[in-house]
Amino acid sequence: MNSTRTWAVVAVLAAGVGVAMRPHVGMLAVAADEAPAASGEASGKDSSDRPRRLTPQEVLAARQKAQLERIKAMEAARNPAVSGRLDDEDIPQTEAEWRKRLTAEQYHVARQKGTERAFTGRYWNTKTAGTYRCIGCGEPLFTSGEKFDSGCGWPSFYAPVDGQKGERIEEHLDTSLFMVRTEVTCRRCGAHLGHVFNDGPPPTGLRYCINSASIVLDDEMAPDAAKEAAAEGSEQPADAADEAKPDPAAGS
Repeated sequence: MNSTRTWAVVAVLAAGVGVAMRPHVGMLAVAADEAPAASGEASGKDSSDRPRRLTPQEVLAARQKAQLERIKAMEAARNPAVSGRLDDEDIPQTEAEWRKRLTAEQYHVARQKGTERAFTGRYWNTKTAGTYRCIGCGEPLFTSGEKFDSGCGWPSFYAPVDGQKGERIEEHLDTSLFMVRTEVTCRRCGAHLGHVFNDGPPPTGLRYCINSASIVLDDEMAPDAAKEAAAEGSEQPADAADEAKPDPAAGS
């Protein structure tokens, strides 16, 4: 084979190898489309995976929620009845035990039949949904479904949690303060709750006028009000209630 033919064969072989090694245009397009996805999967740093920064409002809400949980824990530690129904053996049996369990105001109202001033109690204007329990034993007494705005300045309900003739509340004739009223108490532990009047809305026509100090809403509590209540409980001994004078108001 002469040199001219030899170089011709080499040129043809080289051209064939070049064609074989050169990727098709369509293959390049497919590879280009798949490359970003593969890169994203390998890195795991897609923009949607980045943690979102909380807004100032969300940070504040989280802090308030944490504060509320701490306050609830403080009150529950002082009086377990605020977080549920006490077992019978855990209900205080002596006044000394009640004084230790309750705050000054709670003891004065629930155990000494006192009355808080109108428009000052925690629940007089509360619209939060939930069940109101006895502050003494945690017995469910009223619900937000029977609560209504009576304008009297105390929490008002047209029926107890188990109906007008239920088993949770007892009624007693009260002739104190030169008036004739019907007192209502917790049937289970005897805590004074307030009074019932015949000027309520349908369907019962009754108004159970209840002291906020005698009840606790199981799913509440406004942080400011709860904080004040917790502070009062830690700073004032129940004996200070002896110096408090009953409010002559007839509402509760």
